[in-house]
Amino acid sequence: MADTDSNFDMAPPPQPVRRLGLGLRAILQVIFALLSLSSIYYLTLTYHTRFDLTQSNDFTLSDATRKLLVSSGVQEREMPIKIIAALRKTSPHYSRLRPVVQEYERLSNGKVKLEYLDPIRDKDRAFEIQNNYGDLLADRLFEDDIFIIDARQGAAARSIEATEDVTSHLRYLPASSMVINRTDANNQRRLVGYQDEDLLSSMLQSAIEGKPRIMYLVEDKSDLEVTVSGSPLQVISEALQKQNVLLLPLKISQIDKIPDNAEGLVIVAPEYDFERNEIDVLENYWKRPSSSIIAYLNPTARPVNLRAFLRKNGVTPRDDRIIRTRNGRTENQVLATFTAGAGLGINQNLEMKSVPFEGRVGSLEVREGAEDLVTNRIQAYSLIETAADFWGETNYKEGNPKYDDDADYSGPLSIGAAVIRGNANADNTAPNISKMIVLSTSDFLDPTRLGNEQLDFVKNSTYWLLGREELIGIGPRTLQRRKLNLIKDEVKFLGNIVLFFIPVGLFLTALFVWNIRRA
Repeated sequence: MADTDSNFDMAPPPQPVRRLGLGLRAILQVIFALLSLSSIYYLTLTYHTRFDLTQSNDFTLSDATRKLLVSSGVQEREMPIKIIAALRKTSPHYSRLRPVVQEYERLSNGKVKLEYLDPIRDKDRAFEIQNNYGDLLADRLFEDDIFIIDARQGAAARSIEATEDVTSHLRYLPASSMVINRTDANNQRRLVGYQDEDLLSSMLQSAIEGKPRIMYLVEDKSDLEVTVSGSPLQVISEALQKQNVLLLPLKISQIDKIPDNAEGLVIVAPEYDFERNEIDVLENYWKRPSSSIIAYLNPTARPVNLRAFLRKNGVTPRDDRIIRTRNGRTENQVLATFTAGAGLGINQNLEMKSVPFEGRVGSLEVREGAEDLVTNRIQAYSLIETAADFWGETNYKEGNPKYDDDADYSGPLSIGAAVIRGNANADNTAPNISKMIVLSTSDFLDPTRLGNEQLDFVKNSTYWLLGREELIGIGPRTLQRRKLNLIKDEVKFLGNIVLFFIPVGLFLTALFVWNIRRA
């Protein structure tokens, strides 16, 4: 037995615990942890970014606003643009509006400076701003949450006199105008959304440019009224106004020439034809350097002289209706796609997107690359084309239409076109070219039919006509708030989960973990 035991080695004696070594390691761990936290804190302050974690990116600025903030009008300024956000912390719109306006400052590379002000808590600064912008604000600073956009430069930036040069670059925007309210079934007005970015970007562009550009609406050739709510003229007028373009009425039958200050001419749903002398006025303007024309046509009207003017420039409106048949039913809601437009840039963010055009839609014959047009330095391009299964029905006044290969026009068909007159490829002549946008329908301007993509096309085509190509992009979307309707028992159940089950569940989990570690 002794021999057997002698074959086993004795276990080494236990080593004494070196408490100094353990303490030193603990101190080093604490030091390194503090250094790591300090480094992370320094990096987050120096190289920080923000993430929009909302499901629909509610606090992310649109592509159009981002392009505005990096455009030459903002980045080439000597003095930054000041935005004063007078928002009370008790305001129900504070949590929405302040993060949005902070994005303007963050994305502008220092060319937009934001000052946040609570008029209730900082009355001294509020009275100072009231004195500096008194003519702009009157006494509204203490009555409403407001935004002040100051895009003045040079001596005008330090002036408090209400001269035209000073006030043309100042804008005032109440927060109440950014809120969308609707009246519910109980006749109570409720907040349903915001249009904050849309109005802020519009006011910012307006303050930068100062005086608005002028476009004239040929009002005596249409039965539409711009003052009627929901009128296509009102829709396009508001869209242009947000681009700092003022749309003024003009009776072409009473003038000999388009005014010299015209940045463009707008023709919407013409019901009556142009007389010969009126066509001469139109052609003289079209031959003017840097002229621009927007023509949204009415397919039911047949203005012969206007049609001849458009045909001479490569775009011919046809006497048809675009339809298709599916499952034995005739559909006149046209599904169309934005084309590349030969690289003009109008559809650069809309290319290959399909949208429905409701109402009456005819087709356009676009003679791209025609020799007679090239000889006259005119180029026509198709911008919007229908799906291939649509056709242009010429016998649209009778029921049960069927495609006739001899009389009808097969798809895909063009419903939107752009025309350029002049040499756009030479640097010395490109700024002087004339531009025109033609659509075969104006019904899509009805607010009940107008989609986001169509509104973007209206804005982007206007930017292209006015030489603001760097601002073309997808515009901001209206933020919609949705209400979750719950009955009393469902609210009580959710309250029990939040106030009882979740805390108790966390406590039991912690108790279980503590018991395992103790054992």
